[in-house]
Amino acid sequence: MRISKLSLLAAVLFSVSACGDDTPEVIAIPDTGHQVTVSKNSLRDARSEFSTQIIQTSFTDSGNIETPPDDIYKLIHYPTKLGDMAAYVTPAPKDGKRHPAVIWVHGGYGGLSDSDYFWEPQDRDNDQSGSAFRKAGLVEMIPSFRGEDKNPGKYEMFYGEVEDIEAAFDWLAQQPYVDPQRIYLAGHSTGGTRVLLTSEYSSKFRAYFSLGAVPDLKARVEGGQMMVPVPFEKTDQEYRLRSPATFITSIQKPTWYFEGGNDYWSAFDNIAQVAKKHKVPFSVKKIPNGDHFTIIAPVTEMIAQKILQDTGEECNITFSDADIARIDDEL
Repeated sequence: MRISKLSLLAAVLFSVSACGDDTPEVIAIPDTGHQVTVSKNSLRDARSEFSTQIIQTSFTDSGNIETPPDDIYKLIHYPTKLGDMAAYVTPAPKDGKRHPAVIWVHGGYGGLSDSDYFWEPQDRDNDQSGSAFRKAGLVEMIPSFRGEDKNPGKYEMFYGEVEDIEAAFDWLAQQPYVDPQRIYLAGHSTGGTRVLLTSEYSSKFRAYFSLGAVPDLKARVEGGQMMVPVPFEKTDQEYRLRSPATFITSIQKPTWYFEGGNDYWSAFDNIAQVAKKHKVPFSVKKIPNGDHFTIIAPVTEMIAQKILQDTGEECNITFSDADIARIDDEL
């Protein structure tokens, strides 16, 4: 039987349509020359098939953790698969009620050592303490992670720490004064990057709030913006598994990214487009008049109030244009 050219073309077009477009999605990282290929696997699945290679230790001399004022924080140790790790936690309310809670992942490097700024008054233009949450009456936990503060393990830079964050959640959820259905994750800078990666790795938290994360770790490192040595083998896969842009479609729970306009990575515009296409619950909030530090205090205060109002069965938090404009007007 003869097949016409028209029939053959139709068959080919049907085949392509049925198979779908297998072209990898790519997210450009403007001003760096980098681009990130979006993974079709989840971050958890990708990590299950990979073992990171840590080639040097960091923070081996750290561990002089300040003793906080007893009425503000307790120094505790939460269990992980590597052993117990240090954390600050607000005192139990002792009112017989279960309260919403926030884990605050601080910025910078090196853990909690020599850091009394979590309870000492801070300049509002650079308040990295996360104190807005405890001041609003929320239970707050500030953990340190593997390789820090004489904790077991080695510092892995945006890798094993997400497992420690999960372990911190598990400990916090078991406390009799915490509502296990209303535990949130928030963080700034390096902490914000850890928040995004955790939102891609774990759906345990009710919602995730990332301030000032980076989209692509390789672009950050090659841009000469690292404050500490990179502890892992600098292979593409090591970088990919530490870069939030790669696994943006892994996010399952409401997640927000906030940054001031002066330090904003425009790559997040591209990331937001991919998230929208895949109906991922991820939103970007750029605050034009702010920078990496001035946004922290007003944004965390706003998040704290949103959490207090989030009392439904499912998370109903939203951030309107008016909310962002009010913060922008303050800066």
